[in-house]
Amino acid sequence: MTLRKFAAAMGMILFLLGAVCLPGAQAPAWAMVQDQGPDYSQAANWLSLPKSIEHKVDVFWVYPTVYDGKQMVAKVNDAQMTQGARYTVRSQASVFQGQANLFAPLYRQASAKVLTMSQADKDRYLGMGLSDVQAAFAYYLKHYNQGRPFILAGHSQGSNLLTDFARKNLDQPVFKRKMVAAYLIGWSITPDDLKKHPAFKICRAAAQTGCLITYNSVAAGKQKKAPTILPGAISVNPLSWTTDGKLVPASQNMGAAFFEDQGKDLTIPHFTSAQNKDGGLVVQPKDAKLLTQMPFGPGVYHCYDYSLFYENLKANIAQRIKAFQGRAAK
Repeated sequence: MTLRKFAAAMGMILFLLGAVCLPGAQAPAWAMVQDQGPDYSQAANWLSLPKSIEHKVDVFWVYPTVYDGKQMVAKVNDAQMTQGARYTVRSQASVFQGQANLFAPLYRQASAKVLTMSQADKDRYLGMGLSDVQAAFAYYLKHYNQGRPFILAGHSQGSNLLTDFARKNLDQPVFKRKMVAAYLIGWSITPDDLKKHPAFKICRAAAQTGCLITYNSVAAGKQKKAPTILPGAISVNPLSWTTDGKLVPASQNMGAAFFEDQGKDLTIPHFTSAQNKDGGLVVQPKDAKLLTQMPFGPGVYHCYDYSLFYENLKANIAQRIKAFQGRAAK
């Protein structure tokens, strides 16, 4: 398959899914689900539960915006949302495959339309998902975790919810003892967060643990076009795992990965460089024609935050797990 045909195929697949990164359909504010939160004792309310425990570390995954329905907030069993969420397990959360047991709750997801709303309305609509994430994690910790270290990970709305979750919970002893790291990719953490929440520690080295990873991929000059880049946003460069502004060349990129509906289809080493600049992660893709999904406009590569650095993420996850286990053994 040629790169051009692959790009067209991937674009059509994502369009048919109505899923990854596509803005939700406009709907009146009253079109909001009023059902109760999910019962996480029921396996049907989990996107992923391991059939058996194969690893010494877990990952708690919260999927990005995939809901494209008429309601402002999806029901937890919405078929379109569930289909899109499954796609993110293959295309994003698969970086944890072979390294951690994957636990991923379904949750009442807000339409991407909420990004254009007032903060009060954002809190209202996203609050349902936050309540679900909190309930799911509490159930996971009590019934599934069995004392293992864990990673928090998400993208986009999932990272937004996990960041809010972290504000409420990260100072609890279990996170200080057991959290390997939190990959809050596709959302922002700001100096104000660090000031208000002393438990927030930004990852500034590849083997640091108990810390937070955050970045948003954009072309040069597109930082202000990305609604996920908040004023003062801190960015961790996934090619160096530092927050400095040094340009890291594409030679350090172990491989970008692009997916069709059945799994990883194409891996391209040295696909892009990366540089932290003005709150964003500035990238220079080798072949921008592959990056067809840009709901926030040209040059905002939000949909590809995991794809662009897929192999580096896999390697770093292994590195942080090893570092955590080494420190725990002392």
